[in-house]
Amino acid sequence: MAPAADEQKVSLDARGVLIMLVALGGIVGLWVNEFMVSEDNYPPGFVYVPPKRGGAKAPEPVVRQPPRPVLLTVEDCGKLALEAVREYVERHPIERDDSAEELPASRDDEDKAATSEEEPAVLDEFRSRAKAPDEEAAAAVSSEEEHEEEPPKKPAVESEEEADEEEGESAGQETEEEESAEAEVHGAEGEEEGEESGEEAASEEEAASEEEEEGSEEKEEETAEEEGEEEGESQEQAESVEEAKSGPRSRKHIADVLGFAEIGTEEDKEEEALIEVILKELKKLSVTAIEPMEKLYKFKDISTRLLGDAEIFNKPMALFLGPWSAGKSSIINYLLGTEHTKAGLKTGPQPSDIDFTIVHYTDKLQRLSGTEMAAHWAFSSVQKFGQGFLDHFKGIGLPHPLLQKVTIVDTPGILDKRKIENYPFNDAFQWFIDRADAIYVVFDPSKLEIGEEMAALLDQLKGREAQIRFILNKADFIQPHDIMRITGQLLWNVSPLLGSSDAPVIHVVSMASRPFHAGAPAEFFEEQELTLLEHLREIMDERVENTIAFARRHAVRVRNHAKLVDCYLTTFYKQKGIFGSKKKVAEQIAKDPNKYHIFEGLSRLSNVSRYDLPDPQLYYKFFKLNPMYDFKPLTATCTYFKGCPLDKLDIAIAYDLPQLLGKYNDQTKLKKDHDKSPSGHVPVPLTTGERRS
Repeated sequence: MAPAADEQKVSLDARGVLIMLVALGGIVGLWVNEFMVSEDNYPPGFVYVPPKRGGAKAPEPVVRQPPRPVLLTVEDCGKLALEAVREYVERHPIERDDSAEELPASRDDEDKAATSEEEPAVLDEFRSRAKAPDEEAAAAVSSEEEHEEEPPKKPAVESEEEADEEEGESAGQETEEEESAEAEVHGAEGEEEGEESGEEAASEEEAASEEEEEGSEEKEEETAEEEGEEEGESQEQAESVEEAKSGPRSRKHIADVLGFAEIGTEEDKEEEALIEVILKELKKLSVTAIEPMEKLYKFKDISTRLLGDAEIFNKPMALFLGPWSAGKSSIINYLLGTEHTKAGLKTGPQPSDIDFTIVHYTDKLQRLSGTEMAAHWAFSSVQKFGQGFLDHFKGIGLPHPLLQKVTIVDTPGILDKRKIENYPFNDAFQWFIDRADAIYVVFDPSKLEIGEEMAALLDQLKGREAQIRFILNKADFIQPHDIMRITGQLLWNVSPLLGSSDAPVIHVVSMASRPFHAGAPAEFFEEQELTLLEHLREIMDERVENTIAFARRHAVRVRNHAKLVDCYLTTFYKQKGIFGSKKKVAEQIAKDPNKYHIFEGLSRLSNVSRYDLPDPQLYYKFFKLNPMYDFKPLTATCTYFKGCPLDKLDIAIAYDLPQLLGKYNDQTKLKKDHDKSPSGHVPVPLTTGERRS
């Protein structure tokens, strides 16, 4: 019994060992098949499938695809790496400094150059790898779900037959999956073609609708263009106005108002010939009626207002004066068009000029010194101010049509606490003031204060309110709401110094070729400028009237002077005794004329106003230079053959001068009331019946 049990135990042990050996051999074979590299170049995981019996065609070997991982695949990693490389290349372009000096290439530089040359090849490789997954993505989408549903892989195979059956089933499933993937790819391509055809149809419909909309829009545009023609014209006009304002200002209005087009015409030459005849008759009347009384009573020693050739035949004079840097020279340059030229007067924010400058007409540009100007008959009397004045006196000749009708004088800017000791500053100003037909006092809006020097100059302008025009220049630099306030301030400062109840005339302008500042009331400034130019045109046209009126005023002053000296003489002979000192008596009378009622008696006995008589202190100085007892009474000046000089002077004042003015008005062809013509502000000729008598 015992041997039988031992044999049975041995047989059981041999069977177990055999089973273990078979299992171990299967495991080793599986490991070799999966992980060892085959010598016949078969890929790992390749399984041989025997051909089916019955002469059937053996299926093609299929490589088992591993299941797609859930997180990331190698393809996704390749895409991400490609995108990272692209971003790095875009953010860090290769920069080259041409200015850098060439240095010998080091080993590191050579390595960098090699890597930079390899970069395009690497990028191409990444692009080719990126395209492959995109093409296989459509086929792999359908197989992802099936791979996820597959059962896990068995760790061991009990027998070769079971392994062969499993491999056959897996191969069949893989072929079915490939066929379904191909079908899905073809279906996707069909869907894409359908979508493309649908998109083409939709694009055709959209194009047709767009054509219809364009046709309707064209019709609407045509109707809108027909309706908006007037609006377009108005907009073009507004744009042209804005363009004109943005560039240099037009000077056409200056030529129109001042009548540059009429200067030099046949009518203008006839008018000049008539003026020459009238002025010669005035000179003859002055020699026969006015000058004898001037010489008898030495009128030149008491007044600077004379009636010589310069005052009769000279052109009208426009005098510009005012504080320093107020814009006097800028206005003259603007009127003559000499801004930013060699012929222009010197301008600037600082006191740019301390000279009296005469701007007159010549055939070409000329610059004359004070000595050359004093040699001219029109300015010969300035020599009495001395050589110091001639050093600050000059002339500029320009071929400008305005200067054929008027002479312009630019004066030094008034600067407080300036001491000029080499010539009489105020007396020189008075000489020009007495001969000026128009006086323009220019102020800067930022310099309205009036110092002692300016106050003294304004005091010299008393009695000439009709000739004075105040100009507030550079007004576009101030805000529009401040214009009235600044104008009122100037009016408040100036009015008490003129001694007149009438408000002075103030022109608020900005006379420069540059465009107005933004926000400035341009229309208001243009109207003010036109008014100022019209006043200058009046001075040009009324040359004869102003000259005759000046001659008459001068004759009245000479007559009053002669009568006043005669009153002094009458009082002197009454107060002088037989043994009295005539010097003491004359000095007492000249020192205190009110004690003897000389001025009051003259205003009562004759037709003379007390306000037309000069200051008594002037006669005190006058009789110091010219003794009172050296003059003759008026009755002693009459002769049998020549008559009385006073009677001739009275006749000239009452009859001769008014008749001479009437003669000119009858023969002139210019319109004197300055009515505006349709084309501008230029005076037009009058008919015989319309002439002013």
